[in-house]
Amino acid sequence: MNPLDTLIARHVAPVAKAAGFTKKGRTFRLAGANGDHLLMHFDTHAVDPARHVFDVTFWIVPLPYWEFLNRQYANPPAPEAGGALATCPVIPPPGVAHEPEEEMPFRSRWAFTEPGTRDLCGRELARVLAEETLPLVTRLLDRRTLLEQTRSNPNGELVRLRGAAQSEIVLRVDSDPLAEVTALVDKAETDGGFPPFVTWARQRLRQRAEREGFAWP
Repeated sequence: MNPLDTLIARHVAPVAKAAGFTKKGRTFRLAGANGDHLLMHFDTHAVDPARHVFDVTFWIVPLPYWEFLNRQYANPPAPEAGGALATCPVIPPPGVAHEPEEEMPFRSRWAFTEPGTRDLCGRELARVLAEETLPLVTRLLDRRTLLEQTRSNPNGELVRLRGAAQSEIVLRVDSDPLAEVTALVDKAETDGGFPPFVTWARQRLRQRAEREGFAWP
């Protein structure tokens, strides 16, 4: 087995499973009751012949945005990282970081030797996930929480991947007062927002108004 896959199986999989994630390859997935998805990816970097170097990153994929991107399908496939509205790297402690003195994005890289420090790295990753990252990111399956976090910290550890206006519409379109979200869509159009997105948002609001018994202007 690849050394990174051994580390994942021994140390990460039990923690992720306890938090409700399912696993396929090097991707872990947690689906919220609202249809939003939280994905944890492992990506390797061939930058050090002496060590195995990798990133661990969470991707938050709200269902409305995924459905916008896949609006040509009657039944879209399961959400993937390409539909993420925000991402959050898991930052390693200095002892298991590849370049502990570097700035981001290089500071996010984990590293271990095989077999010397593999289990040390795995234990530290499991600890950071259980104690720090998972309690933070699982809360982001709540759209109100994700909206608040991307407003207050758009370029910190939680990185917003889309514009502020588009992000707010996506996270409010299914639940907030219709008039308020309609005003956001109107402003986005006035400000030169992506026309297909504006059209999609209006259609989604119209469908929601019909379901809820409200007249649509």
